[in-house]
Amino acid sequence: MKRLVCIILIVTILVSGLVFVRTTHATSVGGTLNDNTHWTLMDSPVTFNQTVIVASNATLTIDPGVTVNMGMYSLTVYGTLMAEGTSGNQIIFSSGVSYTDFITFNTNYLTNSSLAAVSASIIQNAVLNDIALQFYSESPTLDSCTINLGALYYSPSAITINEGSPTISNNVISYTAQSENQNINLISVTGGTSLITNNTLQGNYPGSASNDIMVYSGNPTITSNTFSAVYTSSNDNGITVNSGATPQISNNQFNGNGYLTAIVASKIIYGYSSNGPTAFTISNNVFSRCNVGVKAESGNGLMVVGNSFLGGTDGVDVASSATITISDNLIDSNSRYGIDGSGYINSNTITNNKIGIHNPLGFSINDNNIVGNTEYSITTSTTNVDASNNWWGTTDAPTINQTIYDGKVDPSLGNATFVPYLLAPNTSAPAIPNTTPIITPIPTQVPPPTITPPPATPIPTPYQYSQSFIYQIGTVINLNTIATLTAIALILVWVIVILGYTAKSGIKKIPK
Repeated sequence: MKRLVCIILIVTILVSGLVFVRTTHATSVGGTLNDNTHWTLMDSPVTFNQTVIVASNATLTIDPGVTVNMGMYSLTVYGTLMAEGTSGNQIIFSSGVSYTDFITFNTNYLTNSSLAAVSASIIQNAVLNDIALQFYSESPTLDSCTINLGALYYSPSAITINEGSPTISNNVISYTAQSENQNINLISVTGGTSLITNNTLQGNYPGSASNDIMVYSGNPTITSNTFSAVYTSSNDNGITVNSGATPQISNNQFNGNGYLTAIVASKIIYGYSSNGPTAFTISNNVFSRCNVGVKAESGNGLMVVGNSFLGGTDGVDVASSATITISDNLIDSNSRYGIDGSGYINSNTITNNKIGIHNPLGFSINDNNIVGNTEYSITTSTTNVDASNNWWGTTDAPTINQTIYDGKVDPSLGNATFVPYLLAPNTSAPAIPNTTPIITPIPTQVPPPTITPPPATPIPTPYQYSQSFIYQIGTVINLNTIATLTAIALILVWVIVILGYTAKSGIKKIPK
């Protein structure tokens, strides 16, 4: 029995020793890995003593749960990196210093086989603390990771995509600034055809300016991401697109905190003014409480289609030098303008803003539902505008006319032609929100009937024989006529009397 107890005790000590070794063992690495290398939990934590390079013909595999302390060094991948954790057992990359380290994927003009090797790389279910990533001409995958950045020292971006077609998906990228004057980009794109999808970009941005995604050039697809940082400056931008870039931006959610300018089509290219981006599409995004949803500074061919602009300051701002199409959008409850500027504005529902459309510059405004904007439906610029075939919430022309501020109010402005107008909402445009008030036509002002007073009845006086008066029997008699007849009657009487007297006294009998 004693012998059995001793054996159990010895085995317990040995197992405890193995566990102790496993949990406290650390691996120090540095230099070039020319052969395939595998970092397991037995090697964790792995600590860099200098920059680690994965050679073009080598693969570095990192198991779930491994911690990699990069210190003040970087990891450069010319071959393949397979860092695949699990949702319950993530790989941890940490810099451990007060500035940002890098994981860089770079073919460095190597062979096509090396390009394929690097493109096969993946970082999945990992946490990267103050680690920035750089992609050059490759197409690796960054998926389901959490990237925490306290400060982007020595790096303009958390993720830089120079070329290639990397996939950046299902990540949470969080930035908490330590310098109020630091300008940052979470993701910078300078070329290639990357896919940036289903990521959440969040954090605190007290800097003078920031861009969640900065597109200098290339045509990335940016879709189904959530932009929800604590934005504190009107200089904070969700996506800025410089001249020459042609991204496809769709199905994203922008929560602006009242400050964010969600998408800027910039007229700048690498610090120089230009004609701005051309021919890219912004579609099916939701812009909530943004300072501006879409700001078009310049360029031609921008399409803003099928989005929702809700509860911000301005829905869409368009500079006079930009030519864009704005169609099939819901633009609702913005505190200043639904649309500020011009464009081809068709089949939108523009409701409950302070001013629906401000300063259109002669482009057409047709087939929209423009209803319930609290101050004006349209305020024109100095040019005339075609605003026909829209639904205004009523078919009463005077009521519609009253909602338009144009040349009839200020002669220095152009006129908005709203006739003919739709007789019912355009059902091809987004549905009118239930919160939109019902438009009450202006009451028709009916003039009171004209009442003609009866003629005044004259009151005769003894000296006004020429006046007419009315007997009770209603006969009107002229006094001059009476006087004349009376005079004639008197004359006749006197003639009769005289003749009679003469006959009696002056006529004698003639003797026979």
